[in-house]
Amino acid sequence: MDTPKPTPDAIRAEADAARDQRRWAEAEHAYRAYLAERPRHWEIVVQLGHCVKERGDLEGALALYRQAEALEPRDFDPPLQVSQALRMLGRGREAAEAIGRALACAPHNPVLRRADALVRHRRHDPGDGPVEAPPPRPGGLPTQLAFDVSDLLAYLREARTPTGIQRVQMGMLGALLAAPRGPGRPELLLMAYEPSTWRWWHVEEAAFRQVLGLARLEARADDPAWRAATAKLCEADARPDAPLRAGATLATLGNAWGVEDYFRGLRALRAQVPFRYVAFVHDCVPLVMPEHCLGLTVRLYARWFASLALHADGLLANSESTLRDVRQFAAPLGPELPATVVRLAAEGLGPPAEAGAARAAAEALPAPLPGERFVLFVATLESRKNHLMVFQAWLALIRRLGAAAVPRLVCVGKPGWHAEAALGLRERSPELRRRVSVLHDVSDLALAGLYARCDFTIYNSFHEGWGLPVSESLAAGKLAVVPAQSGLLESGAPGAVFFPPQDEPALVEALARLVTDPAHRAALEAAIDRKAAGRGWHQAAAEALAALMQPAEEQAEPALPLGQRLAIGTGGPPAATLPAAWAERVRQGFGWWWQEAWGCWTRDGVATLGLPAAVPAGTAMRVMLELRGPPGGITVRLRLRGAGGEGWRRLAIGPDQRLACVLQAKAGPGGLVAEIDAGDGVKLGDRGNRVVGVGIVAVMTCREDDLAARLAALEHAEGVLEGTA
Repeated sequence: MDTPKPTPDAIRAEADAARDQRRWAEAEHAYRAYLAERPRHWEIVVQLGHCVKERGDLEGALALYRQAEALEPRDFDPPLQVSQALRMLGRGREAAEAIGRALACAPHNPVLRRADALVRHRRHDPGDGPVEAPPPRPGGLPTQLAFDVSDLLAYLREARTPTGIQRVQMGMLGALLAAPRGPGRPELLLMAYEPSTWRWWHVEEAAFRQVLGLARLEARADDPAWRAATAKLCEADARPDAPLRAGATLATLGNAWGVEDYFRGLRALRAQVPFRYVAFVHDCVPLVMPEHCLGLTVRLYARWFASLALHADGLLANSESTLRDVRQFAAPLGPELPATVVRLAAEGLGPPAEAGAARAAAEALPAPLPGERFVLFVATLESRKNHLMVFQAWLALIRRLGAAAVPRLVCVGKPGWHAEAALGLRERSPELRRRVSVLHDVSDLALAGLYARCDFTIYNSFHEGWGLPVSESLAAGKLAVVPAQSGLLESGAPGAVFFPPQDEPALVEALARLVTDPAHRAALEAAIDRKAAGRGWHQAAAEALAALMQPAEEQAEPALPLGQRLAIGTGGPPAATLPAAWAERVRQGFGWWWQEAWGCWTRDGVATLGLPAAVPAGTAMRVMLELRGPPGGITVRLRLRGAGGEGWRRLAIGPDQRLACVLQAKAGPGGLVAEIDAGDGVKLGDRGNRVVGVGIVAVMTCREDDLAARLAALEHAEGVLEGTA
């Protein structure tokens, strides 16, 4: 009796089982047998392609994926598999075209959108025409107000209790979103930047408002409701692109200086949609007092601050003190930007029902004890806030008045940069261990309860843009003891007790009288201007809104300084300089990886340097590029384009070789563009599996007849070559 022939379904089941067990040869044989019976089953053609790929035949797998795409051109999976195979074969341009076909089949698929973002630069064809001047930045009234919340979302992914700048953003944006909307009110848009895909996405307003409400109630970051709300809010891949309109004003109310490749993303967005950009400067501490900041913070902040001169159309500042600092450090960077001071707010305890909840939340904290007198110090524990001096003053009070007469000092804040000295003193002193408590992860609600219960507060910062805890203390009707300097003179104006900065004996005397003389403290409290201290976030938001809605004149894009060598890397001195700003600014488009200390790798395909020289069209120009070879070396094409019609040149560069090359062209109406075509690039071999072209170490642009600049650039390049193994 003959054995029955297996059905196609049985053959497929056998193939699937072998595939699941990674028996690729058996799975391939079975899939081929199945397809002999059902040759148009495109999903199985894809599975066969996987088996062929797993045994190392990428070309064979690619042919099968193409066959599946021809059988079913409406599904995204076959062109996705085609793209992945092409990337593995090093054919990036074809891979980008394939992922574009996949995205056209499923335009809202988050996986495809991310994959497309990583290869879309390969679909860019450099033009051959003249370099045209970019359109001016729009003037007139804004068509839309957009707020970038990138840094706030990054913070909320990791923490629940906001620090100063997050509190400002949440307070101001919460008030803006809660205000009535109607005729005469601009459309409001929330958006964020995703650096890994160079994409600006639309942040859902309802989800944002929900997270603002939850952030105030408690501090537990592992609360399921909080984790679900933040996960929904921060899911960039599931959200559409930000619908920014031409003529809009985009404002950053937070700390964009920590967002990777932020200004390159801003330039890419501006190339699609003309808009104005306004940044909020909270302080200039990394420039004023770098000794109190991480070295990386100083470096990032300095480059961000310098780049504002090239990218921002206006500034907001939280105090006249901050504005003075801004003008001091911005003076060497170019024309002064329009700036408006928006004083911060502190709303106090809110309605009676919330006041009761705040007291209950504070009583649940481990300190202070019920009924215990205490003084409150709200600040991150870092050297700039100078907890060390306050702890020394507390120790002096204890020894002078006796421990029983000195209130507990309750410090609310996470340990930060250089907190070791203050915490070490507390650890070594039995008196301080008994009378000083350190709390962190305290909710806004519990913090309001602490303000209501404390005797008074202290805030001993070396330098502040404003000093939000001072406003909050005075708004709650509690004295704030602060040094008489920087923005604290403004936040403390409604009634703070000032002492000479860094004068510990004067601080001890002020504290001693407040601790021992209740009548004196009550008289000072009665003199606090509660109305001035307790202005609401709706008032600060209204001032910011009025500033952002001011009509503006059209502004031309800035022009590149000629004859200066621009080191593309981040390894120079951490200072806010115009060359550092331009070194970041000249990288155009998506053909670049991130800046490193030595320079920046180009990606596969074409990388573009935008060189907007302010010279008459037709001027003979010269550009010198200092290059670095990738592992294994590479041959690239280079071109300097200006008036149009320039040809490509080939250049071979060896592994880690440093060399300088000169490109020449006549300027176009918009200056020059240097283009570096690395083709499919080479693998860098780093943890990020990057595919790179060449490294750009530095660039210099000058007129052909500027012999001094040419000579200086050549001499420096020779020095680079001499120092290279």
